[in-house]
Amino acid sequence: MKKLAIKMIVGAMAFFLISGTTFAQEATTGTKAQEQKKNLVKEQNAVKDQARVQEQNRAQEQVAAGEQVQAKEQAGEQVQTQAKEQAAVKEQEKLQAQNRERFRESLTAEQKEILENKEMTRNEKRKAFRESLNEQQKTMLREQQELRKQQRMELRNSTCEEQQQQMKQTRENTRTNTGKHGGR
Repeated sequence: MKKLAIKMIVGAMAFFLISGTTFAQEATTGTKAQEQKKNLVKEQNAVKDQARVQEQNRAQEQVAAGEQVQAKEQAGEQVQTQAKEQAAVKEQEKLQAQNRERFRESLTAEQKEILENKEMTRNEKRKAFRESLNEQQKTMLREQQELRKQQRMELRNSTCEEQQQQMKQTRENTRTNTGKHGGR
C-alpha cells in the first residue's frame, strides 16, 4: 500500500507538474498572443499616423504651391498695372507737350515780345500777357489747367498715405528753397 500511495503521489505530482507547465505555456502563449495583438495595433496606429502625416504634408505642399501661384499672379498683376500706369503717364505727357506746342504756335509776335521783355517784372509780364490773350488762347489755358488739376487728383487718389506725406514734404522743401510760401 505504501507503494500504491507513493505511486499515486508521484502520479499526482506528475499530473500537477504537467498541468502547471501546460498552464504556464498557455499563459505564456496567451501573453504572447496579447503582445502580438498589441504590436499589431501599434503597427496599425503607426501606419495610420504616417498616412495622416503624409496627407498633412501633401495639404501643406498644396497650400504652399497655391500661395506661390497666387503670389506670382499678384506680381504679374502689379507689373501689368505698373505698365498701364506708365503708358498712361507717357500718354498724358505727350498730350501736354502737344497742347503746349499748340499754344506756343498760337502766340502772336506781340505776345512773344511781352514774354521776352527783360525790363518788365514777372507780375507786369503776366498781367500784360493775360490781357493780350484772345478767347481761343484763354480756352486752351483753361483746358490745360483743368487737365493738370485732374492729373494731380488722380495722382493723389492713387498714392498711399506714406507717398502723400513724401510729396507734401517735397512741396514744402521746394517752397522753402525757392522762397515761395502759401498758395500760388
